[in-house]
Parts: sequence; structure tokens; C-alpha cells
Amino acid sequence: MQKKWLAAACATAFTWSLIPAQASAQEPGETIDRWTGDVELAYLVKRGNTRSDTVNARSQAERDFADWRHQARLDAANAEQRNNTTGDMERSAERYFGSYKIDLKLDGANYLFNLVEAEKDRFSGYDYEASYALGIGRRMFDNSLHRLDLEAGPGYRQRRLEEQPAEGRRTEEDALLRLGLRYLLNLSENAQFRQETSTEIEDDATLTRAATSVTSKLNSRLSLRVTHTLRHNSDPAPTARSKTDQEVTVGLVYGF
Repeated sequence: MQKKWLAAACATAFTWSLIPAQASAQEPGETIDRWTGDVELAYLVKRGNTRSDTVNARSQAERDFADWRHQARLDAANAEQRNNTTGDMERSAERYFGSYKIDLKLDGANYLFNLVEAEKDRFSGYDYEASYALGIGRRMFDNSLHRLDLEAGPGYRQRRLEEQPAEGRRTEEDALLRLGLRYLLNLSENAQFRQETSTEIEDDATLTRAATSVTSKLNSRLSLRVTHTLRHNSDPAPTARSKTDQEVTVGLVYGF
């Protein structure tokens, strides 16, 4: 089955490379030869019948050269909640995620991508998860209103279970097919909508990540951002609490 997916990914990449460019391509020289991005912080405090503290931090950055494009991302989420029986504060969420992506531009619309991702979620049932994927992407359009990137390619994932299973290995390794989408819409001069979705298909499981956000500028540097994130694993670790994790955050963003 894995060989079929890899063959399908290669066929998809070859087909995309033959499609004539329809994007409003970036003109030669219209690159950003410096790092740009933002840092976001969200903090939620509850007191009274429920006592909890939640901190979410995100950072993303991009650098666009004539032939190469770099994208980096770091996420962290921590939460503590009071145990009503003991009165002690207990950790209820702890997650760290990082990725680095390099695109090699082939022409105005098509590009090759290399992507490395790593995640540690204390309540996922895994010590860590790491993956690598490569393939072809296509910038379907890019203008003052919106931008859309589509990607597909094969990859590899490694996971380490928190607990040794009764049968089998503690470390899992799988080939995968990755499909990705990045969409940006300028709602106005001061507001922006962004959707980022990826699906990684393995033999026995499908992992989907989605982040939907609306950002509104307060001034030239500061913004407010509302974000909904979703992570769904069709076959989670045996000790995982649920197949799907969701969260909604409102954070203050500093752009650079």
C-alpha cells in the first residue's frame, strides 16, 4: 500500500508540473530579502468555581529570495487546572510543535518543497512525533486580494510511544502521502484571513492539522488574532484521550 501512495504522489507531482501556470505570479525581483513574521501570545486566567491558567505562544517567519523561500514556525501550549478533590493545580495540556520548510521555485507558479516537522504532546500518548516530506507545490494565484498554495508529496514519519506495548515495538515508522493547503485573504487594509491545512495519509492512520485565523491590525506592529486549531488522528496512541483536539485562542500579535 505504501508503494502505491508513493507512486501516486510522484504521478501527482509530474501532472502538476505539466499544467500551464495560471497564477498571478510574483514578478522577478519582487522578493522579500529579509525575515518577516510575527510573534503571538495568548493568556487565559480563570478564577472562582474553576481555577485554571492557559498560555499559548506562536511564532512564524518567512524569507523570500528570488529562487528560494524559507518558512519557519514554532508553537507552544501549556495549561494548568485545579483538581477540585485535592485542590492542587495539575497540568492539563502541554504541547510543543516546530517546522521548517524550504521551497525551490521552478517558475512563477510551481515549486519543490522540503518540510521537517516535530511535535511533543504530553497527552497524545507519544513521547514525540517527527516527519519529513518532499514534493511539488503550486501557487494557484497570488494578487493583492488573496493567495493560494497547494502541495502534494511523499514523506516519512517516526513516533515513539510513551509506554512499551505488550506486543510490538515502542517506535513506529511509516511512509506517508502529504497533502497541503495554504490560503490567505486580505479582508481589508487592516484585516486578514488565513487557512492552513495538511493531511498526512499512512497505511493505518490519517493525521489532519488545520489552523484558521483572522488577524486585525491595531497599529503598524500590534494586532489581535482569533485562531481555531484542530488536530485529528484517526488511529491515536492507546493512551490518548481523544482522536481530535481543538482550541480557540485570542492573542496579541507583534509583527516584524
